Amino acid sequence: MRVFAAVVVSIVLASAVMTAQAPVPNPTNKTGVIGLMHAIHSTNDAEKTLAFYKAVFDLSGQVRPFQSTGPQILTNSPGATLQVAMTQIKGAFNFELTQFGNLERQLNKQPDIADPGAPMMKIIVRDIDSIVAAAKKVNATIISKGGAPVLVPTSIGKTKAIIMRDPDGYFVEAIQGMPAADSPQGPVIGAIMGLTVRDMDETMKYWNGILGNELEAETKFASDPAMLDLMGLPKGASYRMAGGLISGSKARIEMIEIKGVARKPFDLRVTDANACGMALQIGHIRELLAKIKENGGRVLSRNEELVEWSATVRNVFVKDPNGLNLELVGSADPKF
Repeated sequence: MRVFAAVVVSIVLASAVMTAQAPVPNPTNKTGVIGLMHAIHSTNDAEKTLAFYKAVFDLSGQVRPFQSTGPQILTNSPGATLQVAMTQIKGAFNFELTQFGNLERQLNKQPDIADPGAPMMKIIVRDIDSIVAAAKKVNATIISKGGAPVLVPTSIGKTKAIIMRDPDGYFVEAIQGMPAADSPQGPVIGAIMGLTVRDMDETMKYWNGILGNELEAETKFASDPAMLDLMGLPKGASYRMAGGLISGSKARIEMIEIKGVARKPFDLRVTDANACGMALQIGHIRELLAKIKENGGRVLSRNEELVEWSATVRNVFVKDPNGLNLELVGSADPKF
């Protein structure tokens, strides 16, 4: 929950959802992403999913009902109800768990790791062995071969990592970190958002060219056996990656394109269980929405229009080329 003030963002937000009391500031004249608000994960059962993250990663939160008039328009789902638990991943960003009700929705649909649109939360931990023990205690499905951490190259250096599924089938990677003196207390010291993409070049045109980020992508495919074991992929598969900071934030996103194995689109409505995404702060949201439409982007909100969330805030849900749900949030009247 946040509310934007003149300098500090502070809009009350839940799932793709928020209550605003002051305009979203636009610190530059940029049309595009100027910050991250939070990551979003729609669940089959928010209480059950929250219990998993509490037991394995010591994340805290409380499932609460959320006034759903705005979300119904934002997600184009008349009559829907909503429950939300906002958790904080220490050293990173907020992670919102949602559960929609009073409408038909897909349940228990799980992606394979190579499927375009498959999301992943990469959680950097202080002691990976204790995390693995906690995951096995709650019977989490382990994806990595052998059910044990694998030594692999990561964006924080060569270290041990393991990939599991949460109760909804959402991929979660635990990565052994090297905590600094000022690292937060507890088992978690950071996080990175992850996404499997259909085509990296197409994805970069959207995330950099349209949204205005500065992510860097590899041009060549690799097939490191340890990385394939981490992802539970067979020999013969290959991958290439991209990554960087979300513009205007310290939050990192990493993307991977996988080939050499069967792939199918993983593309869900915001209200479906296991639908995932993120809420992004936007500069000049009207201009950006027009740009997205001009380039053939999908808009999910009612009538493909901005939602008048309050007198000062506008938001809208769109899809990236891989089916990831993006809530764009901006000022009704940017001053810069």
